[in-house]
Amino acid sequence: MIAPPRLCWGTPRDSAPASVGASSRRPPVLLLLLSALAPLAAQDEVARTLADSPAWTLYEVGDGVRLRQRAFPRLFAGAQFLSVLEVTPGPAVRFDLEAPGVRRRTSAIGSEAGALAAINGGFFAIETTGLSTGLLRLDDALVVPAKDGQGSVGLARDGSLVLAVRAAGDWPEMPEALGAGPMLLVSGKVLDHGERQRGIRHPRTAIGTCDDGRVVCLVVDGRAKEAVGMTFEETATVLLALGCRDGLNLDGGGSSTMWLATRGVCNHPCDDRKFDAAGERRVANALLVHAPAVVVLDDDQAELRGGGWQRREGVAVSAATDARAVFATTLPFAGKWRVAALAPGPVALLVYGAEPNANAASGCEFEVRAGLPVYVTVLPAAASFGIDALRFVQVVERR
Repeated sequence: MIAPPRLCWGTPRDSAPASVGASSRRPPVLLLLLSALAPLAAQDEVARTLADSPAWTLYEVGDGVRLRQRAFPRLFAGAQFLSVLEVTPGPAVRFDLEAPGVRRRTSAIGSEAGALAAINGGFFAIETTGLSTGLLRLDDALVVPAKDGQGSVGLARDGSLVLAVRAAGDWPEMPEALGAGPMLLVSGKVLDHGERQRGIRHPRTAIGTCDDGRVVCLVVDGRAKEAVGMTFEETATVLLALGCRDGLNLDGGGSSTMWLATRGVCNHPCDDRKFDAAGERRVANALLVHAPAVVVLDDDQAELRGGGWQRREGVAVSAATDARAVFATTLPFAGKWRVAALAPGPVALLVYGAEPNANAASGCEFEVRAGLPVYVTVLPAAASFGIDALRFVQVVERR
């Protein structure tokens, strides 16, 4: 089970006090006050913009895992496209790190590991070895030592995800750890990375932790007219608006990728210089999420057979005795699944393509083979018949 995330932060070096009278020129108090309030006003504006829930497209993709996406005509310096994966702790949810030793696409790393989701990880030597250049611990062994002051993510023995600034060397308390950086957000405060960084916008991948235990994976598209990308401080401001208390920058630019087993690449990686899902860069490592997959099919994805169909309050309904709704899908993993109908009244389900074919009054478990379609027919079990959606949940044995 994932414990609530925590932050480790190194003690800052002592700084020598300024000499008395070193400068007699002090900025006016009002100017200092306005300078302090300007970032707070910008953060409040972003928080209000991101809080517009109906403007987001929301997908339930796993048990405790949901994807939110949204295109912004203007946010900060221009158009933006955000992909936000929110992971809620649970007994069947865990994080993992993979570094295959050769550069692979994030989607391939996630798929081959049987993960539900994956985002690209830390930095690597793109023009030479292609291997990780920051802290890397795998299976309780140090692969690459940390650089001094490197922002890192560690996967603790209790299952918690830890964000930290590391000294040079090892992080032996963590069975698995990955260096990246810099830290973007600490204890709810957006960090200042200097004047030069304020004008540099790129695609970004970042991870944040929340007081309620949620982990937020954020991918910001960029280098396109549809999405200009963000600075460090803008990315931190978005993490803060999404409810994060602490946040870490991961590798960005052409590496920024979010992949889901149920949807494929769901952002717009820019290595092909097109605003599509085909521009993935081969990377050295990735952060993975393992959780039972969820597939939801809405009623508009069904073949509605029989007569009398109409829509009431977003639900397809019919009073005809021959009415039925037929759904077809290919589930992302072989093995055992559970299906249930989201309906305003009693229904019966017939599942074909499963082993064996299933028949249940409201929901049932069944086995599927990899790559084979599953067909579910929803039948009325009362005079009034309606169907809103089907929800498939992968049945995973707990470790």
